Amino acid sequence: MLRSLPTGEPQGVFHAVSTRDGEAVARDGQPYFRTKLKGEDHVGEAVYEIEFTDSLWMLVTAADLGHRSAH
Repeated sequence: MLRSLPTGEPQGVFHAVSTRDGEAVARDGQPYFRTKLKGEDHVGEAVYEIEFTDSLWMLVTAADLGHRSAH
């Protein structure tokens, strides 16, 4: 299977604030390159799917997303 790796500037840095499973904790501090809004969780917080540099996608909440600041 061929996969294209994300390129360009990261959109932000993932922080395992709300999403606390083993994979999330292991990826804490890693940049992500794409986001897709997937809906809301049971308390109304936005849920996103984010893509890391190795093309792995993960479901996270808005609290986990550290957005890149514009200069």
